[in-house]
Amino acid sequence: MAGPIAFTTAWLLGWLDQDKYSVRQEDISALAAMDAQHAWIMITGFVLLGVGTVALAAGLASTLNYPSAVAGSVLLMIAGIGLAVAGLARNDCSSELPACAARADAGEVSWHHQVHDNVSLIIFLALIAAPLVFARAFGRDDRWRPLRSYSILTGLLGFALLVLYMIASAGTWNGLVQRVFVSVLFLWIAVLGFRLSQGELVATGAE
Repeated sequence: MAGPIAFTTAWLLGWLDQDKYSVRQEDISALAAMDAQHAWIMITGFVLLGVGTVALAAGLASTLNYPSAVAGSVLLMIAGIGLAVAGLARNDCSSELPACAARADAGEVSWHHQVHDNVSLIIFLALIAAPLVFARAFGRDDRWRPLRSYSILTGLLGFALLVLYMIASAGTWNGLVQRVFVSVLFLWIAVLGFRLSQGELVATGAE
């Protein structure tokens, strides 16, 4: 539950502390880039979100004993580890700005810039697939069934927003589109974390 909150807080604080930064155009990773003024704030957000996502994966795997839940937990585990890697493997510059994009197209960026971009795509795909996979497990468990439709909606909406983010027509609105996209996915993580914590509290009380 704390991971998405920490991540969102980090990009808000990073934005406020960064000069000449456009939330509408630039992506979140720019706040952790090598040329960012207070990169440690966003790096911390990435790592905390990664740790929280891994914890959620472990909790769901131990709670839902279905093959689809195991598969979904693996996807969340991949996303969680990827988030920590993405936070530490920093971009050289703000990828949505023309000068930085030209450097990337020309292959004039560092290995960690390339790692960050490639890992980010894996994270996005894993976090889109995870709700759709978990929806199957939720449909088989009375305790989690109310979250089935929400999970399906999250996966489909996440996919649509990723397509919008990646196409050129998004243009100077890419930063805003990305924030809506990740907020949809990270809200789902927070909701599942809250539901998991409630289940554990009930189980503890029953004991």
